[in-house]
Amino acid sequence: MTFDPAPDFSDVACSLEALALAIEVRDAYTRGHCDRTGRIARTLGQCFDLDADQLEQLELAAHFHDVGKIGVPDRVLLHTGPVADEDWPSIQAHSELGERIFLASGHPHANAVATLIRHHHEAIDGSGYPDGLSGAAIPLGARILRVADSYDAMTTRRPYAEGRAHDAAMRILHAEQDEKIDADVFRVFERLMRDTALREA
Repeated sequence: MTFDPAPDFSDVACSLEALALAIEVRDAYTRGHCDRTGRIARTLGQCFDLDADQLEQLELAAHFHDVGKIGVPDRVLLHTGPVADEDWPSIQAHSELGERIFLASGHPHANAVATLIRHHHEAIDGSGYPDGLSGAAIPLGARILRVADSYDAMTTRRPYAEGRAHDAAMRILHAEQDEKIDADVFRVFERLMRDTALREA
């Protein structure tokens, strides 16, 4: 009888650092966005009934939710204007590609993290991608990640858009409740923002 060797978690850490470096080399904005989203998502996730493993999975998913953008062509990813209609399929493919990339990381929570990466663009009304999930069918971690991702993306300057002020971003998120984002998650996020816990993160 043969036994598989125990996993070397130092190798896993090196794998994740290599992924993070690949994101940074590919697009410096994406690396910074992922790091900020990770801090927001963890702070927000601590307000929900998540155990230690689930919090770790959420934070990892937030840090690597855009790793699939490695596969988006330069002319789309680095374009300085609005995304053309014909280029949206390339952008949308990043969530599925990110799932595949993280599954190959060897991380002990790879399956759970990859699932959150896959679903971070699902919408509460079913209009999101890649699977058109709706409501509670979207994992809670993905619903939390959607809010954290949306807020940071809106409030920082991107190649194709100027950053919005905090109040403007919050008004947009408020209007997206029960359509794109989970209203319960947003209410907690809004409370944390009033307490400045996230704005100072």
